[in-house]
Amino acid sequence: MGLNEVALGITLSIAAFTDWRKHKIYNKLLIPAFCVALLLRTYQEGFSGLTHSLMGAAIGFGLLLLPYLMGGMGAGDVKFLTVIGAFGGVSFVVISFLYAAVIGGVISAFLLARRKVLWTSIKSLLLFGPILQKSQRVGSPMSNARQDKFPYGIAIALGALMALLFPLGGG
Repeated sequence: MGLNEVALGITLSIAAFTDWRKHKIYNKLLIPAFCVALLLRTYQEGFSGLTHSLMGAAIGFGLLLLPYLMGGMGAGDVKFLTVIGAFGGVSFVVISFLYAAVIGGVISAFLLARRKVLWTSIKSLLLFGPILQKSQRVGSPMSNARQDKFPYGIAIALGALMALLFPLGGG
């Protein structure tokens, strides 16, 4: 395990903890972590490392920009995936994103089941509920489910950890 992985692991741990406790991922963590990622990659790989780091950051930012703009997550989550991209590059951030999406889906399903609206939610998705049914009928269980938000930074951190431990494609 190299210095890059140690720095990333510290960042993942702190971000997951603060998101869990305060529902925030602080810039005072993310900005220095981003700078460390750029410096480490540049030191280790030269200009190509810096280029890969910046490309990973751009992809990480882009992957969560639309969900953020639609109100599905906070800006801290977007910046967090940006930093992960800076540490690992394009393929790493995409793999982290995929793992995080699966983990986030499992957590969401658990929360919906706990509120006893999982089956209603599945039916509304399968039947294109918001389009085909009156939003009033679908809206009440879904709005109850929205009360049970979870800090998505935890799913992102676990996704990046999974990408470190189990890289897809054998990389």
